[in-house]
Amino acid sequence: MSNKERPLVDRHPPKPGGEGWLVNAQKQLVVQFKPDNPLPHAEWVSVRTYSWVPPHPPVPQTRRRMLRHNAIDAWKHMQKTGWQRCSPPVR
Repeated sequence: MSNKERPLVDRHPPKPGGEGWLVNAQKQLVVQFKPDNPLPHAEWVSVRTYSWVPPHPPVPQTRRRMLRHNAIDAWKHMQKTGWQRCSPPVR
């Protein structure tokens, strides 16, 4: 199935320790959560926000790092407020 034919919302559960994407169609935003270089004393997650108006490619907006436990909390909160898990947008 090509990327154009794939549904936007991904119904598969997230893979432990892997990359994840959330989309908010109303805000026209997608957010990437991706494990970053771990340090001996902390695990970091890179969080990147893109504006996205399909079919155009996403446009980078912000980039930050969060501790893993904070990123998990942010992911859960975003889902509770209407964000949905999705496949990575075509870049």
